[in-house]
Amino acid sequence: MDIKGKNVLITGATGGMAHEIAKLLIKENCKLALFARREEKLKEIVKELSKDSSNLIFQKGDVKKREDIISMIEFTKESFGSVDIAILSAGILVPNPIQTFDSSIIKNSLDINFMGIVYSIEQLLPVMKKQKSGAIVALSTLPDRRGVPGWGAYGASKAAVSWLMESLRAEAKQRYNIEIITAKPGSVETPMIEKYHRQGAITPERAAQLIVSGIKKGKKVIQFPLNQVLMTRIQDLFPVFAYDMMPVELTKGDGYPTVEEE
Repeated sequence: MDIKGKNVLITGATGGMAHEIAKLLIKENCKLALFARREEKLKEIVKELSKDSSNLIFQKGDVKKREDIISMIEFTKESFGSVDIAILSAGILVPNPIQTFDSSIIKNSLDINFMGIVYSIEQLLPVMKKQKSGAIVALSTLPDRRGVPGWGAYGASKAAVSWLMESLRAEAKQRYNIEIITAKPGSVETPMIEKYHRQGAITPERAAQLIVSGIKKGKKVIQFPLNQVLMTRIQDLFPVFAYDMMPVELTKGDGYPTVEEE
């Protein structure tokens, strides 16, 4: 896929990977529309990346709010004339310990990580259908096939993203020439996981390079880093009894909060 000069919308644009993706796309002469909740951070990024305000626009908003998504996409379309690529990266990572199992954590994770993408796709499809082209890239996660102790809220929301994108991909391409791409990062050293050390985590810069490279190569699923891909897919093959014998505290990872029984 040739991305040079494309009009690109990025949600969650103040996050580590999205910020680095924006840096790479500016070098490809793309016009960027950045969307996130932190307006001051958005202003800083715009100032950092470009002196040409016509090539780099932003809007404050929350992906949990459908009306904000509608406004964001209308703003992008009116400013640039089209939305060629949408990179949907807004997300949160919140522990959900079994000792204090809390449905509100799961609902909030689903609202941001999953429904934010659903709302975005709902508004993007009519735009891209009319254009008869486009690409939608959504960030899922590498371990999206089996549950990880303590991380059910995050995992469920990201697994839903993978399933949704899989269900849309073939039909979107065959009917409307729209590319549906699922990015599945492993551990990346973003602010989201700064409390939870992950051995083998890669930098946001490297993650951004792999995502942009994957889009250019026309990959339908972009998953990385390779060592974590191999380890995760091997674990996917474990029978249930073997998977359940893995030490729970080890699978939760370093930095997981200690929780007292209520």
